[in-house]
Amino acid sequence: MLTPDTHEPPARKRRTQEERSEETKQRILQAATRLTVRKGYAALRTADVAEEAGVSKGALQHHFESKETLVIALVEHAFNNQMLASRQRAAQRDSTHDLIEMVIEDAKEFFFSEYFLVAVNLVLSSQPPSQLRTAVLAISQRARLPVEAAWKQAFIAAGIPQDIATELLSLTLAIVRGYSIRNLWDDNTEWQNRCFATWAGMVRLYAEKHRQDGNDAG
Repeated sequence: MLTPDTHEPPARKRRTQEERSEETKQRILQAATRLTVRKGYAALRTADVAEEAGVSKGALQHHFESKETLVIALVEHAFNNQMLASRQRAAQRDSTHDLIEMVIEDAKEFFFSEYFLVAVNLVLSSQPPSQLRTAVLAISQRARLPVEAAWKQAFIAAGIPQDIATELLSLTLAIVRGYSIRNLWDDNTEWQNRCFATWAGMVRLYAEKHRQDGNDAG
């Protein structure tokens, strides 16, 4: 006669209050991102964010006391995460040949993201003087300037003179940023990628020329 299996499956570990709170916070931030991209900051309502996130209005206000604090937290969280990822990529550079492609792909990940569009919307929706505008610009500077410094150092480490490295990086970021805005009315990914590839080839030739000139001069 078979003995019935009386072993019970191990109980699932209960999440801590801190873990549940963080999960709720992330759901709110993600919902706010979707709605800001969809409607714009001016039309964003915290009640809609709560509904989109599937939380109560009280839960939302527990984490974010106002619409302004919510979107500032959204931008800061996203920009800081992107900054860490970008600096890691810059530190893991391989060869000069691949470096420009790495910069372009890293810039695309940031400038083509919903979070960048949210930040642009916030800045354009608020006229100076504005605490919201000031906060978003300050977050952008804290998050992006270290990224630019890391990639510039990667160019210099690859043998590119500092002034040339600064110019190439600035132009590359401007091109990617420009296409991210153009993407709003002309989402032609194939054509954009061809343009990025053309620019990458031009940068490699220009960088190689200046590195050789520098070596010859030495």
